[in-house]
Amino acid sequence: MHIAIDYTVATRETAGIGNYVRSLVDAMLAQDASNSYTLLTSGRPTRARPFPEAQNVRGRSLIIPDRYLNVLWYRWRLPISATFFTGQVDIYHGPDFVLPPLNGHTRRIVTVHDLAFIEQPEYAEPELAAYLKKVVPEAIAAADVIASISQTTRQTLIDYFHTPPEKITIIPNGIRSYLRRVTDPVLLEATRHKFGLKSPLVLGVGTRQPRKNHLGLIKAFHRAASANNRQSRPAMLALAGGSGWLYQETQRAVTELKLEKKVRFLGHVSDLDLMMLYSLADVFVFPSFYEGFGVPPLEAMACGTPVITSNTSSLPEAAGDAALLVDPRKPGEIAKAITRVLENPPLQEELRQKGYKQAARYTWQKSARKMLAVYQQVYEGKTRFNHEGQDIL
Repeated sequence: MHIAIDYTVATRETAGIGNYVRSLVDAMLAQDASNSYTLLTSGRPTRARPFPEAQNVRGRSLIIPDRYLNVLWYRWRLPISATFFTGQVDIYHGPDFVLPPLNGHTRRIVTVHDLAFIEQPEYAEPELAAYLKKVVPEAIAAADVIASISQTTRQTLIDYFHTPPEKITIIPNGIRSYLRRVTDPVLLEATRHKFGLKSPLVLGVGTRQPRKNHLGLIKAFHRAASANNRQSRPAMLALAGGSGWLYQETQRAVTELKLEKKVRFLGHVSDLDLMMLYSLADVFVFPSFYEGFGVPPLEAMACGTPVITSNTSSLPEAAGDAALLVDPRKPGEIAKAITRVLENPPLQEELRQKGYKQAARYTWQKSARKMLAVYQQVYEGKTRFNHEGQDIL
């Protein structure tokens, strides 16, 4: 087979869908030396995020900027097939919600990560939401098969777009294989000193934007830090992740609650620092309002950190019984969960051990193996995928 994959987001984004595409492609290439791949990008890859190197991979960089290509393909729908740039391929995979115009002989696969722009429109950037509302239905209609990353997203596709269930396969995300608990006191102390952290430490991870609910976490931390029992009070909240849409409200909350000495905005951190932070934290809290999958709680589990996360969207599905689930709209409930974990060492150990097992279920090798099987099935003309992917774990 000759497979083309839109690799643009993998060269642009350090986290999120960019990490998904890089990790999935790398894992597929590690397992597949027989099929040929063309990776297509708008603009050139960077030195930090280049095309992967393999004998069966060819990279194609278009000189057309994203914004113009989006207008040509997704707004005007000009019939310029992507195969004009890739050459004739058997399968085209759009791993980032969209599919460009393609000739009639090419099989089409699109990955849909979440439908937050539909289910939580108040937390979506308006321009991006408008774009997705246009292109996602078109991609769903054009695709031979839709790869959903969770049962939650699959069900929303069925409920909202009336997508035939047999057209959807579930291929969960994986987590990075090197993530593990660091116990070396020298390394942990160096991380503590680098970021100016104190224990007990509450850690949050994610781009600062309304959907991630950092504001609710800050309010919950304030309540927990003001608890009567000094032994169960958290000393500091560290938030790792870049600044996104409307991030300023979190900074205002810190000032209004007089938490300047207790809340650390760490910005984007390296993968190594992130593993150290997970290992250093006494509790990890991820109170997002909506996630198509939710990778950070599983990463924290892989590093042995007790996890608190939301009881909404796909997060209970990913976390299983290895986390405390809370209502993200209730800071008081989040605060009580933080206090409960910090004052209860047996609960910490229970969550730690369950977390190790839960995180081990999600690997990129499994996800890649499933995606390769879907490629083969689509190539052979299969048209029904109902329940495929349920047994990947």
